[in-house]
Amino acid sequence: MKQEGNVLINKVLKTGSLSLLGTVLVKAVNLISIPVFSRLLTTSEYGRVDVFMTYVNIFMIILGLDFVGAVGKGRLDHEEDADEYITSSLLFTTIFSVGVALLINLIFPLIQGALGMDRLTTNIMLLYSYALFIISYRSAEYNFYYEYKKNMAMSLSVALGNFALSVVLIETIFRTSKFWGRIIGAMMPTLLIGIFVYFRLARRGHWTMKKDHVRYALEFGVPLIPHNLSHMVLSSADKVMINSMISASASGIYSLVYTLGMMIQVMMEAMNNVFGPWLFRQLKKGANETIRYVQKYYLLMYCVVTIGVLAISPEIIKVVGAKDYWEGIPMVMWVVYATFINFAYTLYVNVEFFYKKTMLISVGTIMAAIVNVFLNILFLKRFGYQFGAVSTLLSYLALLFFHMIIVNSVLKKNVTDNAFVIAIVILMLGMTFVLHACLDSLLYRILIGLICEGIIALIAYVLYRRYGKPNFNLE
Repeated sequence: MKQEGNVLINKVLKTGSLSLLGTVLVKAVNLISIPVFSRLLTTSEYGRVDVFMTYVNIFMIILGLDFVGAVGKGRLDHEEDADEYITSSLLFTTIFSVGVALLINLIFPLIQGALGMDRLTTNIMLLYSYALFIISYRSAEYNFYYEYKKNMAMSLSVALGNFALSVVLIETIFRTSKFWGRIIGAMMPTLLIGIFVYFRLARRGHWTMKKDHVRYALEFGVPLIPHNLSHMVLSSADKVMINSMISASASGIYSLVYTLGMMIQVMMEAMNNVFGPWLFRQLKKGANETIRYVQKYYLLMYCVVTIGVLAISPEIIKVVGAKDYWEGIPMVMWVVYATFINFAYTLYVNVEFFYKKTMLISVGTIMAAIVNVFLNILFLKRFGYQFGAVSTLLSYLALLFFHMIIVNSVLKKNVTDNAFVIAIVILMLGMTFVLHACLDSLLYRILIGLICEGIIALIAYVLYRRYGKPNFNLE
């Protein structure tokens, strides 16, 4: 088992470190942009922009038919003609996206009220969404082959272009309509790089579109659309509902705090970019014992990151957000903990992805999304916009346990040590409560955070004494 193992530490420190570096740099640009835009935009404008970006992410899933999720498995199953597979998928999404855009414009008077946008804004949103899909598609391919330098260059170019152009446009052409300056500034770099990437991929596959490739991508991706749309509901319904039920200003405050609370996804994305492909290869070999062994350390690594962010999260809000946003500070720790739960959920959903149980993935996520919407409808107006953090936390807990049940009771795949995961989730909840009780004292939070990190280190030591050194190997 030890000889089979060796991935997260060795590889995260080697090739995985490049993934982490790239993700950190991109997120760092986004993090730097938060205090800039929180001061350039009013809370109301910030909320409008965030709702627009929510629709962009939703339509990215729809227009791309969720083919991003089929990149890794598709390449694994079509090794001999992988380029043709990629091109076939892209060309089909192009045809589909044009059709969707034409349909939306045709019936626009009927849906304008639901969208809350005029025709021009809607078409910009659709164009932005498809360009973002192309970038995401290419990024998934880079990650599958551990080409983190190329992925970092592409992603960083988009992020820097997004930030710089938005600031320039807001301060020049769109001084009186800053909403437009922000969304045009975000869209243009994505669109230009997306066009370049699209033609590179299409030429590589000789502009071919094979039926069997399209069929494979559809069979894998389309059933995932409800899953990822439901995931969007989990992460974004609060913002949209706060915007409509309370105010755009409240939505802006919540959006900023939520964004900062979710910043530890930097580590989650980087680690999963390494762990996901490794897990697929181990599952293919039937190395379940090795997987359970590695996952324990994998989860503890994320605990360390989460505790560090929890301890200083109120100060981060104060640094990056203008004073108008500080009233959202009590929410941030619960959002951070919710992100930890989201990480734990990936231990199970990755297994479902490997076995192509896309309908089951969707069922679990839809149920969690329903929980989120239901809680917001019942309690949002009663308890105010800060309840959004509570509904998000409870929904992610539901998400975790739904997928835990699916993997163990429906698929009957004994891959993850469920008792260990549950114990760590409960432990982290207790740590979050204690740190939240010291919300007004940075010194107390740092001291408690160090104690919590010590507890995690002790757990890792016990595992080391029982199982030996974790030996992670990606191959």
